[in-house]
Amino acid sequence: MPVGLLEVEGTIDVKQFWPEGRSDADTTKVVVTIAPDAIRFRKNDTAPFQPTRVFGGAKVRGRTSTPPIKNGKLTIRLQGIDAPELHYMPSPLSAAEKKGLTDAGKQAWHEVTHSYRQFLGATASKALHDFLSSSGEVALACRVFTHVDAPNEVFDTYGRLVGDIEVMVAGDKVDINHWLVAQGFAYPTFYSSMNEDEIRAFLALAKTARAKKLLVWKHLAKTIGAFDFDLREPKAGETGVLATDKGPVILPKLYRRYTNWSARKKAKVTSQNFQKFLGEGSGGKPDTCYETSDFLQNGVHSATPRNFAEFVEGGSKIKFQPEGLVFGEAPSTLVGADGKAIREF
Repeated sequence: MPVGLLEVEGTIDVKQFWPEGRSDADTTKVVVTIAPDAIRFRKNDTAPFQPTRVFGGAKVRGRTSTPPIKNGKLTIRLQGIDAPELHYMPSPLSAAEKKGLTDAGKQAWHEVTHSYRQFLGATASKALHDFLSSSGEVALACRVFTHVDAPNEVFDTYGRLVGDIEVMVAGDKVDINHWLVAQGFAYPTFYSSMNEDEIRAFLALAKTARAKKLLVWKHLAKTIGAFDFDLREPKAGETGVLATDKGPVILPKLYRRYTNWSARKKAKVTSQNFQKFLGEGSGGKPDTCYETSDFLQNGVHSATPRNFAEFVEGGSKIKFQPEGLVFGEAPSTLVGADGKAIREF
């Protein structure tokens, strides 16, 4: 598990969060401060920080090919958490799914292609917006940090830096990731890129939030209900949805898979049931996961890989707890302007 530490100094625009903007409670953008040492790395706890400029002119290759820094901005995926979805659009059809699709089929797919949301998604986003706004700053100074050993470990397959964001609010240093879980606005959601200390910190926070029956724990569902095609992303300023933003919630990662299937099923793109769809995964690549206890005891190389579908029964019964699984991180590669992989900071 990684022992190095990458830090980024930047600012976070509070207005980007719903209801002012579209950002939700687990993805944000950070404007990188233009300074020689804005991005720095140290190999271990005893090594000094050194500035690094490996991201300049580079690209992250995964499911997309994108520069990690665009117009001075980094997109951050808040590590270790998943808040209820504020806006999730079904994933695009694969070439195999499009093959043989009639004009009527294309129209049916078009009619289900919307940004859907879960209950509590708006509530969680509004809570984060209001908390950050309480600082009185429009652009809040922040520190982004992530434990990594190599450049390839920094970004996810969509080119987002996976890490924590630390800010000062009312004179207190606050880790936003930890705050969201501690306040019951997000579930702990672990990936194989995380180290043991990071996972255990979230486990402790989640244990307390669950015991208090805070928001996401109070509404955690044990079964997958019928998909609600009318529950869609609220517009900026559409705070009226908060009055009815309560109801059963499933782990957002599972919700995203369920959204993909539900849209395909309604548009008659697939005849599979959800259990089979989940088991086969996107593009024939099932979601790999590990039981958290196994992962912590044995590490990513020795823990037993499982198919996410093993933890759902009959396409509806949920047989896992949010903090009980560690998901495999989809690979990405950081390449330089010459197209070669960047292996060192």
